[in-house]
Amino acid sequence: MTEPNHIEMKHRRPTRVDVALKAGVAPSTVTLILTDKGDDLRIPETTQNRVKEAARSLGYYPNRHIQSVLRGRSGILGLYLRPDQYGRPYGYWTTTVWCLQRAAAELEIQILVHNAPEGASTEDNFARQAGGIVDGVMILNSRQDPIVKRILEAKLPAVEVGDPFSELPFVGLDSTQGIRLIMEHLNENGYKQPAFMSYRTEYVENSQARIQEFQRGASKLFGIQHPEKRCVEGVDAFEAFPLLSHLDPAPDCLVCGSDELAYEVLAICERSGIEVPGKLAVTGYDCLAAMGTGRVLTSVSTPLEEMARLAFQKLLNVIDGKPYEHDTLLSVGLRVGDTT
Repeated sequence: MTEPNHIEMKHRRPTRVDVALKAGVAPSTVTLILTDKGDDLRIPETTQNRVKEAARSLGYYPNRHIQSVLRGRSGILGLYLRPDQYGRPYGYWTTTVWCLQRAAAELEIQILVHNAPEGASTEDNFARQAGGIVDGVMILNSRQDPIVKRILEAKLPAVEVGDPFSELPFVGLDSTQGIRLIMEHLNENGYKQPAFMSYRTEYVENSQARIQEFQRGASKLFGIQHPEKRCVEGVDAFEAFPLLSHLDPAPDCLVCGSDELAYEVLAICERSGIEVPGKLAVTGYDCLAAMGTGRVLTSVSTPLEEMARLAFQKLLNVIDGKPYEHDTLLSVGLRVGDTT
């Protein structure tokens, strides 16, 4: 059998016909072997090895995209991010996206990231998802985002990641459990006057859940009569921290709604000569990688990598019409560091 003209092939991509000619089999046999169906169809191992070696030597790989289209799927999942979720090079959003990317690699899933432009309309952002090439989409903590309503109306397969308050199928974290663990830890270690600090945001459900759990703990464990007055917020810790000076009695421990805030507070304390934890104990949330400090932050440990893997698996089940649990709420833990 004549082998293909290799000089001619330099000017085009090899095809399964080229592989078939080189291996001495039919083109359909090449497809079956290179899509891992050879064993099921009892194709001899020697034939499979010959075809795989021919494909390798020619540099031929099956076009997965075409195969997906023939099945009515693109084989690509979308990841939708608001401007506030991709605007920082560090923090919770960055870590969560990193976990999703790792999970996608482990599951051999291709993801298409859509960074919603600042000021883009809901309809435009939705059209990029529903009118694109993705089979389904993942949204991060976006219950208040109008795009969720459009997703539900259009029945686009979607899964919420992180937000346990979404109408979409979700894989979320138990926010109240984390604050409860922090408050119990502070109480057991003799602190008397807790305060709470959070970012100011329009996506309020998770933040409000943590604030409410702080208030319950402050009242029940610390005997504080008006715990709502011991909650401050700001665009960052540099705006919110000065508000603590108005609290009476002054706080001896600060519960931050995120590690980003807690690390900013540590920086402020270092510059201001405030001893941590001697003068003020500081706690965070999510056990993110340390940002510019050698301190080990007392923080809520969250299973972000597990959350990412489960979110992908749930989205695939939604797309394939397989049974799935609508609400998946993951437990969290507590890492005690040197800031309490």
